[in-house]
Amino acid sequence: MKRLVYAILLVVAVLAAMLIAPQVIGDKGYVLISMGQLHIEMSVVSLCITVFFSLLALWIIWRLLSRTLGLFKGSRQWFGGLSRRKRQRRFYNGLQLMVEGDFIAAKKALQDTTDGDFDGVNFLAAAQVAKALNEPERVRYLLDRAAEFNNAKVAAHVALARLDLEQGHQQDALDKLNELDEKAQKNPQVIRLKARAMGELGQWQSLEEVLPQWRKPLKDDYVLWAQKIAKGKFAEIASKQGANALKQHWENMPRKARADNAYRAAYAQQLLEQGMHKEAETCLVEWQKKGPDPILLPYMAQISIPNPANAIRALEQWIKQDDTNPVLFSCLGQLALNAGDDILAEKVLLKAIKLHENQQDLIALAEIRERKQDATGALAMYRRSMEIE
Repeated sequence: MKRLVYAILLVVAVLAAMLIAPQVIGDKGYVLISMGQLHIEMSVVSLCITVFFSLLALWIIWRLLSRTLGLFKGSRQWFGGLSRRKRQRRFYNGLQLMVEGDFIAAKKALQDTTDGDFDGVNFLAAAQVAKALNEPERVRYLLDRAAEFNNAKVAAHVALARLDLEQGHQQDALDKLNELDEKAQKNPQVIRLKARAMGELGQWQSLEEVLPQWRKPLKDDYVLWAQKIAKGKFAEIASKQGANALKQHWENMPRKARADNAYRAAYAQQLLEQGMHKEAETCLVEWQKKGPDPILLPYMAQISIPNPANAIRALEQWIKQDDTNPVLFSCLGQLALNAGDDILAEKVLLKAIKLHENQQDLIALAEIRERKQDATGALAMYRRSMEIE
């Protein structure tokens, strides 16, 4: 509005100057324009007025052209906005249909979003739909498209790696994950899949070297992977070189590794599998001098020797300190059962199921009752075990 007022005032001032100035000066002036046979004569005032109105006419024409072009441009923006809104509606509709399980309709809806600005999320969703429809080639194509977007790159690579692992292409999965940048390499899902791929490839040494760096992102899975690494290495040594070589390898391991309960559990398991139950008992009792460890304790129940006195003594001591722990009673009962001491086994297993019933203890009690020729009692225990899911 201000510009319009200023323009009007400027026009008035110019007109006033052109009309008043010649009167003040007393001379209107004379202008001759000659172009070949054409001669134009006018006063200075007439020339100024002609130039002014010519410029005004040009300005009006320019404004009209600008408005006309703007109208066409606005139409394109309006139609473009309508197209974007349509793609967005199709995208959200596709997501809803996917969640509802109508994958055919979801596929059709998401196909209309390929030109939309969804940062690759539309391709990730379409890949999920294609997977549900058992279209593996289309899944891979869509994930490759999603990987072209920075915001969807990690998710696409993770999904591609899972697909490769499911199809038994562990090396392809590992290569795909290694393509990610340093920041993405710290993603917990990326680390879990890399650990899985390396484990399935038998790259135990490489996995062992990087595992300490992955302890934080792996959280509880760290112990599981440490056990798998140790089990893989120990099993290879035991199968190729024998139990004595396994013991020698354990003794030569770094003290820090031998103090890790994940490695201890894997070593104890290999000792048990090699039939070295006495050695396993010695190690498990020694490692738990300060009290029962949830990682190591289950292996004590697997010891099978005629007189596991040290293990029984340790368990009885722990039970005195914690007589409401059904796991301790169960472990002692299984240990006594393996040693052939049905009296002790029955006594502690009854206490175990009183605190918390589990299928293994009930089946063990049923077997003891069978050996005592108590068919009714055995049948009752079997029935109770079947009621536990």
